[in-house]
Order: sequence, then structure tokens, then C-alpha cells
Amino acid sequence: MNPFNQIFSFLRFTLFFIVFYFVVAVFLLIIAFILVFILDKLGVISLLKTFLIIPANFNWFGYVVYSIVGILFILTVLMGSVIVQIWWERKFSAKIQGRMGPTVVNLPFLLDIGSKNIFLGGILQPIADVIKLIQKEIMIPETSYPYLFLLSPILAFSTVMIVFGVVPFSRDFIMLKDLNIGLLFIFAISSYMVISLILAAWASNNKYSLLGGLRTVAQMLSYEIPLLLSFLSVIIFVGSFEVVKIIEVQDKIGWLIFYQPLMFIIFLWSMVAENNRAPFDLPEAESELVAGFVTEYSSMAFSLFYLAEYGYLFFNSIIISILFLGGDSLIPVAFLNILSNYLPNNIFQLIILANSNVIWLFLKAFIVLTLIMLFRWTYPRIRMDHLMNLAWKAFIPITLINIMFSSFDLVLSLNLFNNNFILPLFNWIFFLVIIYLTAIKKISLSSKYKNVPIFYKKYST
Repeated sequence: MNPFNQIFSFLRFTLFFIVFYFVVAVFLLIIAFILVFILDKLGVISLLKTFLIIPANFNWFGYVVYSIVGILFILTVLMGSVIVQIWWERKFSAKIQGRMGPTVVNLPFLLDIGSKNIFLGGILQPIADVIKLIQKEIMIPETSYPYLFLLSPILAFSTVMIVFGVVPFSRDFIMLKDLNIGLLFIFAISSYMVISLILAAWASNNKYSLLGGLRTVAQMLSYEIPLLLSFLSVIIFVGSFEVVKIIEVQDKIGWLIFYQPLMFIIFLWSMVAENNRAPFDLPEAESELVAGFVTEYSSMAFSLFYLAEYGYLFFNSIIISILFLGGDSLIPVAFLNILSNYLPNNIFQLIILANSNVIWLFLKAFIVLTLIMLFRWTYPRIRMDHLMNLAWKAFIPITLINIMFSSFDLVLSLNLFNNNFILPLFNWIFFLVIIYLTAIKKISLSSKYKNVPIFYKKYST
């Protein structure tokens, strides 16, 4: 085929998707306008204003437009982040395992006109996967519950989109609203992910899917407890559930990872378990359950679960960056004020201007995301009983004790420094004790492995 024809075909395909995206957005806006107009004529809007105490001059049309634009913005950010994550994990895992990773997928016309030296690094591989999945058929098993079968992936993806609505990409930009119970709302909505996975397992009517669903219930509900308890220690220091308030407090006292190092580790591992990522991917363990709750899914139904997993991974990385790594600030303002005595005023003002930027939030989230990917490609999958023991016998008792020590540190700091400085004395002592106890713990074979050869017994103790 002529290279120019391939260029034209590629541009036409790209333009088609852009136009399709725009047409869908306009269609949603028109439907929303018509719905609001009908409700207004029927008197429903006035009734809502009366009972919900909404101001009479409330602009419903502007609210609807803002909501539709916000949904499209969140969808664009989510899809863009998923494409980058999939590409980066493939390249990152390939480096760990000594492979090349995705390198083949390229623009065909570039290869045909002799531009083989144009190396795109396989960045088009996720886009090629999306095109392939769109073209495939969604197979619905005869014995399944078809409506629930198709509802569960939509519910999983919708849950991720909702939580992004209250995540502050910067202190001045939150898509929906900075709720005074922002963190509780975020974790409450994200916990609904387990419902979609159980629904997928039950609707598939498959024994492997059902076993994966049962593991999902046990795992996600168990790790929800240490997850919430670990960020409660952060709330003790901050004194607010508002997400922006947490970022502002870290500007005054420094990043909370230095005040709660143990809670950072537990929160990170609990997030990995909540996201069903290896080494905690028991609900979809391919060596035991084929693929768990997604065994019967194909095409775009499968890809919605895939998008939800990576979207939730990106969301987790942002939340960890906000809670423990200062959010959108590169350096806490308290430390910058110390540097102001040694820097010229114009340079100091330039640093202050560049210090709070959404780029730093994305950079921190990318580092955390890479760390989670490193866990996946480094540690082997653990056993189910070990997974549950880690949550109930280790993480939960440790977080409860840490909450007590965080209260001691706060009371001590209030008495000594009048709330101008927090001294995490008991938290660091407890952290060092846990690290010491973990380091000296001897790992040996259980007594039930009596038939293990002597060679393995010798080198396993």
C-alpha cells in the first residue's frame, strides 16, 4: 500500500474517534438540557428547591454543563493515565526480567517510508490493544445472569470515576467539591469496588469465578480495616478530613511520612491488597483460578475491569501522595521560609511560585506507582492464609497501637510546643521496635511439612 494512503487512513481513523467523542459529549448535553427543561415545566425543579433548600437563583443549566464537562475531563485524565501506566509497567517489568518489552507497534507508514530509526518505545501498544478489544465480541455464557454479567464491569469503572471527582489535582481545582468529610467519602465510594467484583463472580455462574469472588470478599473487606485505621493516625495530627487541609498542614510541619513512617508502609501495602495487585492477587490467581472473577469476560467487558484496576492504581498513588508526601507541593513552605534568609528575594519568590503545582503531585504519584509495580514483579504470590494473617494478626493490632502513640505525641507536642511543632517521638520508637522485631524473626518450615526432604529442611532454617 502507498505510504501516503496509509497516512490518510491513519489520520481518518484518528479523526473518526475524535469526532465520535465530541458527538457523544454533545448528545449528552442535549439530553441533559431536554431533561432539565421538562422537569422545570413539570414543577419538579421548584419542588426540589423547596424541599432541599436550594437558592432560587440556582443555575441548573450551568450545573448540568459543568457536570458533563467534569465527567469528560475525568474520563480523559483516567484514560490517559491508564495508557501510560500499561506501557510503563510493560517496559518496567521487561527491564526487571531482562526482556525488551513492547517495541514492535509503530506507525505503519513510518516503517514503509524507511523511518525505522524513529523509535517510539512501544507507546502505541496500549492503543493497539484497545482497538483489538473494541473489535472483539462480548461473549455471554448461556448459564450466566446476562444483565448482572454486563452491569458489573460498568459498575467497577463508574466507581473509579466517582472517586476522582473529589480528588484535588491542586488546591484550587477539585472537579466536584472539597467536602469536609472528603477522605471518608473517597474511601466509602472506593469500597464499592468489591460489590462489582462479587457481582461479576456471581453472574458468571462459574466455579472459578465464584471462588475468586469469595476471596475478594475476604481480602478487600479485611484490608479495608487497616487501611482506614492507618489514615486515622494521620487525621490525629491534621485534625480534619478535608483533603486540601491535609496538604496545607504538611506545608507547615513537613511531609507526614516523616511523622508516620510505619503507617505509610501499612497504608501502601493495604492499598496494594485492596487493588488485588500481586503479590496479593489471590482473587484472580491464574495458577489456581484461571482468572478468578474475570474468567468469563472478554472484549470491552474485560477491558472495563482492566481500566478500573489501573485507574484505581493511579487513584491510590495520588491518595498516598496527598496523605504522606505533601500533595502538590515540592518542598514544605516551612522549610522554604528557612531558605528565604539565604536566597535573593526574586529567586525565592520564583521558587514559591513553582513550589505548588499539579506536576509535583503527578510526579510523586508516578514514583509510588512504580514502587507498587516493583512489588508485583519482585515478590511471589503469597498463600491465602498468610494474606489473612497479615491483615488480622499484624496490620490491625499495629495500627491500633499506633493510634494510641499518635495521641501521646500530639498531647506531648501541645504541652511543649503549643501546637507549633509536632514531635513524633513515640511513633518513631514504635516504628523502630516493629522493624527490629521483623528483622530478628526467624523463618522456618512449619511442623506440618514432615515429609520434606532433609536437604530442604537444612537450607530453609
